[in-house]
Amino acid sequence: MFPNGLQERPQSSWSHTFQIPEVQNCNHHQASLSVGFNKTSTKDQFTLVKARSLIKRAYLEAFGVNKFVRKYFRKDLDLTKKAVMEKDYLTNYLPFNDLTRKTKFLVDVIHNESQKELSNLGNEVQKRIHKLQNPSDCKTAKKLVCKFPYCGFGCQHHHIGNCLLAALGTNRVMLVDYSNVRYLGIQKVFLPLSDTCSMEDLPKQVDEWKGDLQENYEHIQAVSLDLTPENNPNTRFKGLTIPKLLQEKIEFLHDDPNMWWIGQIMGYLLRPKPWISVRVQQIKKKLNLTHPYVSIHVRRTDKLMIEARKFEVDEYMDPVVAWYDSQVGDASNYARRVYVASDDLASVIPDARNKYPDYDFVYNAVDDKKLLKDMRQTVQSRQTEDELVALACELMILSESDYFVGTYSSNIGRLVTQLMHSSSDATFRSRSIDHRMHYHRGLPLTYRAVEDFSGGKGELSFFAGETIVLRSSVEFPSYKGFGRNEAGEEGTFPMYKVEQMLTFVQYLALNDTF
Repeated sequence: MFPNGLQERPQSSWSHTFQIPEVQNCNHHQASLSVGFNKTSTKDQFTLVKARSLIKRAYLEAFGVNKFVRKYFRKDLDLTKKAVMEKDYLTNYLPFNDLTRKTKFLVDVIHNESQKELSNLGNEVQKRIHKLQNPSDCKTAKKLVCKFPYCGFGCQHHHIGNCLLAALGTNRVMLVDYSNVRYLGIQKVFLPLSDTCSMEDLPKQVDEWKGDLQENYEHIQAVSLDLTPENNPNTRFKGLTIPKLLQEKIEFLHDDPNMWWIGQIMGYLLRPKPWISVRVQQIKKKLNLTHPYVSIHVRRTDKLMIEARKFEVDEYMDPVVAWYDSQVGDASNYARRVYVASDDLASVIPDARNKYPDYDFVYNAVDDKKLLKDMRQTVQSRQTEDELVALACELMILSESDYFVGTYSSNIGRLVTQLMHSSSDATFRSRSIDHRMHYHRGLPLTYRAVEDFSGGKGELSFFAGETIVLRSSVEFPSYKGFGRNEAGEEGTFPMYKVEQMLTFVQYLALNDTF
């Protein structure tokens, strides 16, 4: 049991019946809240979805205000006596923490109630993927061969994810051409994508697939999907499209259906072999890594050359501090433990321990000698089998944490959040300090305005009902977006005035009732 009446999140699954703890200053005592989703009317489902959306928005606003106040009154500011009093009032007497806890509690109630059906739906999707990937007669099964560019682990697996989406959309077995793989030993660390098919089962002729709009491709026994930068197949089956068959259920059960669906794809691709799972538990035991714990992924070295800027430890820790304050408050018996994954541990760990002495920073390394000579600082060293094992373990530890902070400019940062969504609704369990969630070669992030907005200088004006395309690579706080309206104008706007639009398409491998 967490302090302040919050329930600890079980590691593998959530209980379908949520016991509401007694809340101070309320007349209601403990009660059992159980919602039968299968029997709920369409009208009631719509009402619950809207209620959940409003509660989610209230939580994000409370959390955002809390974080803003804390950032505004940083420790290094020279505060006058009046400002000290204002800081004391804003941080201690305004009920931001209390509001955050209460709205988070309501969100947890709704999430817990939907978790059982969400888990059942995820299990069914995994069965469908497994069935597609394991035909009884591979020789006659139609196939799609995945070819991808030479890039990092997260990048490669997002490309393979695109291939699996295309395979599900066209009802073909996906085979992966590992000849261009950058990491050694992938097939030793993760479960095989198919137990009955391999590259040896391909016919002599394999035609290049130009996309599902290509004429008569359905009759071709084997096609290849080339995702190298110079190729751009025209296909409906890509990131940010969801199987139409799932529409009715997933919109009701999950706050972010796109993330849940991509989580299912990545969850299948990155199923660890049993010995990796055992090693993860050994690492956790060694580090005394028990729930609740927070994880951060600090990406530096080669990423800073072109793709991203350097973020200081403080920028990762701001949301970590806010999360712990809202979850455990002043409880002294809860260790504020932070698991750190980084390609620059040698500078990150000393910096974090120096600036945040009240937090316990742990990392996966054999000993501190390795920390002083961090092998992951060189791109070549990350391609060894030992480093792949370490990366696989870190992915599991990061995705199993109660709260994750990273950067979505990093493929690993996005991958961790996607894996978190594969088993539950992790909407409130992850945070990016730079870009918004996006999917390479996927659809653009499209939103619909729910209210009019008349913007000022540098802001984007729009009318209710208008479509807004969000730019995911622009750094703004979660409450503010940067995008383009239907007139082609660009600017910033408040995110609470828009809602994300979902795109549902017919995936042939998912064409009958669940």
